[in-house]
Amino acid sequence: MREMLSSDLLQDLVAVEGRYSQWEWDPRTLQNDYITLREASGDPVVRRDESGREFSLRTNRDAVQRLISEHSVHEDESRRAPGFRIYRPTEEGSSRCDLRKAS
Repeated sequence: MREMLSSDLLQDLVAVEGRYSQWEWDPRTLQNDYITLREASGDPVVRRDESGREFSLRTNRDAVQRLISEHSVHEDESRRAPGFRIYRPTEEGSSRCDLRKAS
C-alpha cells in the first residue's frame, strides 16, 4: 500500500472518468477504517513499483477531509451504506486540477 497526499489524490481522481475514493470501516465497531482509490468499475487502482510489484493506492483520513473542506470532492449520497462512503470530485476540484496543469 502507498499513501497519497490530498493534492495527489485529487489529481488521480480527476485523471480518470468515474474514479472515486471509498472510505470503509467496520460498521459494528466504527474502527479499522481505510480509504482506497477505486476505478469506475469498483476495482482498486493498482500501480507498480520499480521492481514491478503491484500495490493499491490508499490515502489517509486527513487527505480526504481536506478535500471535503476545500469542496474538491463530495459524498455520493446515492451510494451511502453502513460501513462505507464514496467521494467523487466536484466541478471545483476538477477546475483546480486543470489550473495546476496550466501553470
